[in-house]
Amino acid sequence: MYINDGAQAIMVLGVCATVAISVVSIGKAYVRSIEANKKAPRQEVAPDVQDRMSRIEQAVDAIAIEVERMSEGQRFTTRLLAERLGDSGRLDLGATQSLGRGVGSDGSNGAGGHYGR
Repeated sequence: MYINDGAQAIMVLGVCATVAISVVSIGKAYVRSIEANKKAPRQEVAPDVQDRMSRIEQAVDAIAIEVERMSEGQRFTTRLLAERLGDSGRLDLGATQSLGRGVGSDGSNGAGGHYGR
């Protein structure tokens, strides 16, 4: 199928027009966004909101410290249990009971949380 010179010219003109319209539209949208950012001044946060945010930040920091302490305790407990296992690979039940964390008669670990029972 052969395309004559007139059809090729129309196709090239159509592609060029499409690209030009797309570039102009994107440029206008970009300029509008810049102008909108310049027109809308940033509002300062009210002092009471700043105080509240500061208290929330302090609370989150305190929670992070407590979580780190809990994880250190968990690592310590895990290390103690691993040392008690030794090379035999079996845990002495008397050692577990002396830690106060044995398995209860209902299969729980004694930590509470009787969900769905």
